Amino acid sequence: ETTFNMARNFACLAFLSVSISRSRHHAVESFSATGQYGDSIKIVGLPGGQIQSLPGMYVKTFRRWIVEEINHDNVECATDEKKSSGSASSLVMEPIYGAGVSDLPYNGGWVNPTTIDELWWPKDLDTLQTRPVLNVLFKSGVLSYVSVGLDVRVPRYKHGQDGIEEISWRNYGMNSQPISRIWTSLSIAMEKLFHVEGFILLENYDESKNTQNHEVLFPSIDVQAVMQKVVTFVGEVDALSPIGEGFHIVSFPMSNIWVDVPNPELGMRMDEESGETNGSTFKIVCMATSEPFATKLLDMDEDLLTMSSTSVLEVVVSRTANGRDSPYLPEPYKELYLS
Repeated sequence: ETTFNMARNFACLAFLSVSISRSRHHAVESFSATGQYGDSIKIVGLPGGQIQSLPGMYVKTFRRWIVEEINHDNVECATDEKKSSGSASSLVMEPIYGAGVSDLPYNGGWVNPTTIDELWWPKDLDTLQTRPVLNVLFKSGVLSYVSVGLDVRVPRYKHGQDGIEEISWRNYGMNSQPISRIWTSLSIAMEKLFHVEGFILLENYDESKNTQNHEVLFPSIDVQAVMQKVVTFVGEVDALSPIGEGFHIVSFPMSNIWVDVPNPELGMRMDEESGETNGSTFKIVCMATSEPFATKLLDMDEDLLTMSSTSVLEVVVSRTANGRDSPYLPEPYKELYLS
């Protein structure tokens, strides 16, 4: 069994190497190297320092999935030589509802949650939580590019057969599932120093106090462990997989710990002269890079940033109107906003 697993892993690694080579050829065919769009996604880390782009509106039509690692306790493992019991795990791929199918007749009423530059937070949702993910772009089953991502949810709890059951509402409306504005190549992601860091970038801060204009959302996380999950996942993809045709963004969580997103309204203050209320608006900025300190990239010029082959996610967090007040609230959201 050990020999078989080693052979399978070596085969998967070989497939990854082939995918890197194939993705370089697909890039010229699939992505525009000259198109300039206001919401275009840059692709860096390509041979010869090339920078290619893809229209953001097109990317929002891609199907999206998340791969969770499910642990199975007290699983009996039987071989010809011995029997043992313990824990095992498997990777389960689930769709992100509405992503890439909102314009189709079988969308179930879900809106498209994918966003590039904004993260909306309806005022009747008390809590938003997030955790970092590695997003992998598949083109007809072939790994093409990777990027840093955020898995955002509204946590909910209900009584189930085994006690309290936790529910993650990922699609709680438009602009609820962000993706990066800069992606990078698979070969960059396989470098040993490649890691992910996340920050809260403050828009309104007091420079006179000589304080930093950013806070840590989550510390540096090495990518090598999640890349091993990508290897395992690729080894299990077959011809019947739904990601076998077209473009798909598959998210691999890098942490089991959810972090509360700060509420922009908590920092509101009254201007004594104008009497107006000002909010402490902020951005969430995440970077996947081989540079040792991502904080040094926060103020870097855009051209230098792309030269570093860094993947960048950057969204403005905004409070929006109550979801329950919408006169056109789609059916799937009624459980979240009206119950």
